[in-house]
Amino acid sequence: MLLYRADEDVKKWVSQQLFNDDEWFSPLCTAIGVVQDDELIAGVVYSKYKPSLSMEMSVASIDKRWATRHNLSKFFEYPFIQLGLKRVQTVCSANEGDTIMFNQRLGFIQEGRHRQAFDNGDDAISFGMLESECKWIK
Repeated sequence: MLLYRADEDVKKWVSQQLFNDDEWFSPLCTAIGVVQDDELIAGVVYSKYKPSLSMEMSVASIDKRWATRHNLSKFFEYPFIQLGLKRVQTVCSANEGDTIMFNQRLGFIQEGRHRQAFDNGDDAISFGMLESECKWIK
């Protein structure tokens, strides 16, 4: 089941999963959660919104059952259909091979490498997806 209108709860949960920080995202974020058996198992936070252009998507999960075609289509319908954006982007550590593969399977294209971009010295990999490239929306 998708969870809407619980932005603060989902944002805090995603922040904790990804960054071990309850307040990583700015207050001006929107989020969608995935609930299974009354437990939040995944969430996406939409941040860095640039009207009619782009926004960043940050996804976290603790259970692979969330990644259904239906849920993914809803995650991508929000920026591309509802907001009419041209692109979305995401960033992850260059040392997170599973996350890099996940982003590529979603359809994101690697766009850059940012040296020592994280506090721990890891490089960051940036990915982008254009609305025309999104396989999750009709």
